[in-house]
Amino acid sequence: MKQQNKIIVVGATSGLGRMLAERYIRDGHVVGIVGRRGDKLAEVAKGHSEVHCLKADVTDISQIAVHLAALAGEMGGLDLLVLCSGVGRMNPDLDYGLELPTVDTNVRGWTAVTDWAFSFFMQQGYGHLAAISSVAGIRGLAPAPAYSASKAYQIHYLEALRQRARISRKRVCVTDVRPGFVRTPLLSHPEKLFWVDEPEKAVRAIYRAISARKKKDYPPLGVSCSLDADCTGVVGGDDIRKSLSLPDKKIPVETGLESTGMCFCPCL
Repeated sequence: MKQQNKIIVVGATSGLGRMLAERYIRDGHVVGIVGRRGDKLAEVAKGHSEVHCLKADVTDISQIAVHLAALAGEMGGLDLLVLCSGVGRMNPDLDYGLELPTVDTNVRGWTAVTDWAFSFFMQQGYGHLAAISSVAGIRGLAPAPAYSASKAYQIHYLEALRQRARISRKRVCVTDVRPGFVRTPLLSHPEKLFWVDEPEKAVRAIYRAISARKKKDYPPLGVSCSLDADCTGVVGGDDIRKSLSLPDKKIPVETGLESTGMCFCPCL
């Protein structure tokens, strides 16, 4: 029988967050689900006595930590927090108004939740913080500057927290999960993209990465890059060899994530 853990999933009303929460519920864990839409939380929790619901918005900076602390108390403790909240808009015209919700959720609200969870785990001496960032944080994505920048912020913030945990020698794990394009409500016009993964496949890979307590993972890209040069992270999809200034030899890239002329490589 699997060990029963106490898990909070923030952003559990749709997309990857909801599917992860449902997986943890099926596995028999005590699960707290957090989201803005009470009706969606009720759908996830229906028929499950070990599920605790919290209707809350991560952008409510003054209250989100209070709400999360109360939820952890209601659950009898906390072993793992998975942070899935995130928004993003394509903004080809650089409309400042379109960028603000991304900054509010992906930076301000995200930081409030992350800081609370990390401090909670450090105080109790153990725990696991996992957050869903994105490969878009490795290099800027032209149609969505704020989204790319917010994900880069998350990647570096998690790295800093991981360093803090290591220095402290406490049993606190920090996992940074960096998916590619996944067919969820957050992704508009997936039919225009070169390669999009189905959410079921992504969730299985994310679940495995978190269970393995990986430092960082790139599910479910399936990219194996063995370039004969230092990897630059993103190269032009039209001319990989020219962009990398490589000699005229075979470049064994098995699978790439190409969209809008860009190919992300998860070697970083």
